Amino acid sequence: MRRRSLLAAGLAAPSLAGAQVSWLPDRPMRLIVPFAPGGALDVLARLLAWEMEPLLGTTILVENRSGAGGNVGAEAAARSEPDGHTFLISAPGPLVVNPFLYPSMPFNPEVAFVPVALVASNPLLVLASTRRPERSLADLVTAIHSGARLNYSSAGAGSAGHLTMEMLKSRLGVAQPQHVAFRGAAPSLEALSGGHVEFAVESITSSIGFISGGLARALAVTTSERWPGLPGVPTVQESGVTDFDYVSWICFVYPAGVSEEAVLLLNAATNGALATPGMRERLLRLGAVPRGGTARQLEQHIRSERTKWGDAVRISGARVG
Repeated sequence: MRRRSLLAAGLAAPSLAGAQVSWLPDRPMRLIVPFAPGGALDVLARLLAWEMEPLLGTTILVENRSGAGGNVGAEAAARSEPDGHTFLISAPGPLVVNPFLYPSMPFNPEVAFVPVALVASNPLLVLASTRRPERSLADLVTAIHSGARLNYSSAGAGSAGHLTMEMLKSRLGVAQPQHVAFRGAAPSLEALSGGHVEFAVESITSSIGFISGGLARALAVTTSERWPGLPGVPTVQESGVTDFDYVSWICFVYPAGVSEEAVLLLNAATNGALATPGMRERLLRLGAVPRGGTARQLEQHIRSERTKWGDAVRISGARVG
């Protein structure tokens, strides 16, 4: 196999060259994306698959299995043979949000998956329609207190944007703007740019094209630090809401029962792909922050995020089904 010869020759990426490789894929791998083609997660999945293929020495077939807030694709991954050839790319939804959002789940994410690696984080933006006068979070609060009926859009009930805005409203002690759920970030942002809603909360990855095209205005970023690509946009914390840090993220997980060797190899390939300058630049350009790290670090991250987003679901009162 070509990959074996690369390893033997010591020509692999640094993170793979130092890995103790005792398992290799012997056929194409399958990467399940639990959302529709063309979305932010799908775009990032295909970029990563392209970069990881030469490291793994095999083709990665990207398969979109959308539905039920990511549960359909996640269930398909959870029920797949744990032989190291099928893995899932996931946002917070299927792993930490949906158990609080849905009255019943087709799988238990705490036991159905084995963490592999944190891929990237996706800062969120509070956005205003360019038809509106607001240019800051303070302006949004002023508009709320004016008594006008205001709406904001998100990619759906229980989405990161929805829950983040509801947490922000809770911290501000306000009931406006009211939530309008759409089936995905694209229709949410199209509603904003068309003036059908006044505000929105979406990831930078989904929003950056609308902002650069003059179709949406960023009021604040929801993370603790400003986004380098939008240095003039303050954080929610800078806007007066202390200890506010909400971010979406992307990770790789395997179905439970997979071998530790397969986890180690896929983790090394993920870190190797993320370490390449070209990939880092592409992710940052798309509004995603490259992460990486160990499987253990991802496990700890998921555990803490489960508590955080679970609290957000309870405060929002969101339920599906």
